[in-house]
Amino acid sequence: MSAITFFQGAIVVFYLLAVVLLWFQQARLGRLSIVLATSGFTLHLGLLALRWNDVGQIPIVTRYEDLTVDSLMIVGLYLAVQWRLPELRQAGLTALTVAGAGVLWALFYSQGSFPMDPSLRTNWLIVHAQLNSLAIGTGTLAVGVQLAWLAGRITSSDTAVLAGRLVSWAFFLWAAMVAAGSYWASLAWGRYWGWDPIESWSFATLMAYAFVIHLRHKPAWQGKRWAALALLPYAMMLFTTYGLLLVRHSIHGQYLFQ
Repeated sequence: MSAITFFQGAIVVFYLLAVVLLWFQQARLGRLSIVLATSGFTLHLGLLALRWNDVGQIPIVTRYEDLTVDSLMIVGLYLAVQWRLPELRQAGLTALTVAGAGVLWALFYSQGSFPMDPSLRTNWLIVHAQLNSLAIGTGTLAVGVQLAWLAGRITSSDTAVLAGRLVSWAFFLWAAMVAAGSYWASLAWGRYWGWDPIESWSFATLMAYAFVIHLRHKPAWQGKRWAALALLPYAMMLFTTYGLLLVRHSIHGQYLFQ
């Protein structure tokens, strides 16, 4: 077992132990779960810094790096939000589980370095990739709140408003990611948009988010009914980011996610 595999395994253990403690809904165990999640996050951040140093470029090129960065963003956003809004701590049941699964899944991909193609050597790719990670992190946190609300684990009177704000932020960040990606595509491939499968599904995901945000203001769709429907665009986001290249060829796969 390599040192990288060992440390990533340790990160998964920290996150999943934190999930187990959150499940009991006890204040003392909840605080301990945050200590564990923070410890895992610190180790996670250090691992990513070492990766950056080893490959000599920002780690956003391979699928291994993609999953590792996205999982880090999910946990970082969760820790920040629950610190500001402790009533949303139960969202960690979803957020930390998804992050742990992402770190574990990353181990099934090559950990070798993949030098950037000339078309990738632009700051717009970095902006595009980080906006994607922020959108996934925010979307995961929103789903964590929605599922905890649906399960009766979050009962704050402000839950509907907070869930709506998180979904709106996910929409905004995803829209910014699509815009930055379009500009990067014009630099890399000479066109802003080509209805490539990734581009098409990214647009469909954006429209799905816009649709559920619109429905939130309709009386018939307020409350938990809306929270259940708002899970759909998140599922589309995950499929677009992680699943689509498994079943469809895309020009994005020519450069990324080796």
